[in-house]
Amino acid sequence: MTTWTKWAATAAAVAIAAFASGGARAQAPKANGETLRIQNYAGTTGNMHAVVAAKKGFCEKYNFKCELKTLNSGTLGLQALVGKTIDIAQTGTELTAATGDSGLVLVGVSLPANVLSVSVRSDVPLPNKDKGYPAIMKDFKGLKIGTTARGSGGEVIFNAMLREAGMKPSDVTYVAVGGPATAYTSMVVGKQVDAAVLFQPLTQLCAFNKTCATVIDMTVGEGPKVVKEMTGASVPFVARREMADANPNLMAAFYAAFRDAAAWFNDPANFEELVKIYTPLISFGDMPGADQLRRNWIKSVIPAYSKDLKVDRHAVKVIVDFYRQNGMLDKPVDPAKLVWDKAP
Repeated sequence: MTTWTKWAATAAAVAIAAFASGGARAQAPKANGETLRIQNYAGTTGNMHAVVAAKKGFCEKYNFKCELKTLNSGTLGLQALVGKTIDIAQTGTELTAATGDSGLVLVGVSLPANVLSVSVRSDVPLPNKDKGYPAIMKDFKGLKIGTTARGSGGEVIFNAMLREAGMKPSDVTYVAVGGPATAYTSMVVGKQVDAAVLFQPLTQLCAFNKTCATVIDMTVGEGPKVVKEMTGASVPFVARREMADANPNLMAAFYAAFRDAAAWFNDPANFEELVKIYTPLISFGDMPGADQLRRNWIKSVIPAYSKDLKVDRHAVKVIVDFYRQNGMLDKPVDPAKLVWDKAP
């Protein structure tokens, strides 16, 4: 090869590399300066993707603004979505399915696995505890069980757990106790309930104060087989189909920003900053050891959040079928139509 040939080959290689690099940059998602209004929850880690994306500038990186709206239940999020006061809800697949022909679709996943666990006050006898699930369900007969609200997903799942153990829903009494903080007070201080089917940080409150214990943790695969099969679609991001269809660049930017956020909060080097971000958002009042409790909770919950936002279509079908069979859905729902066709 002559010197000229070598030079030409090198120049061509450099040009190809530069073109490829430029092409990659050109393909980076970019929105059109829109504002995306996104549901978040107060007093909890909530929508960690959105919190971090907004705080660390990942939304601006892809040329849109993240505006967080506090709505403390999945139902309120869906109502706001239908009413067009938010654009992205963080809610339940079953709740979305129950909205019928409202035009709402799953566009991604926030928390793949079920977020519920069963915690019991320390003075409640559990003779079957060591036998695990489903034998331990016998110990709940005659007890008062706290749920966020009557008829909630937690109540439906607990009823299914009772049936798997050969029991009936009427073997327990359900009491609405609200969120983790009020549930803890109702169970441990007021003793209005003996146990609670709830989400974090009830587990952490129990472990930290040693006043109650989590005996069935569905976030790590304990409990009914059907709940394990729901992993991959338990807490999705939901949008209006017409909004998603009309804004492909914005949706691509949304995915990119939230994946960047997930990569950031999963990096141990960023943990201290993540705690600082959440310190003003999560308060335990004057509780002794509140700072350590907050740190423990945040660290424990990070792995629960999706890194790729991927919707498991089989899990969607399992969830829809389960809630249909258990009377929460009035009519059949096509799982394929419930997921946006461009969702990851």
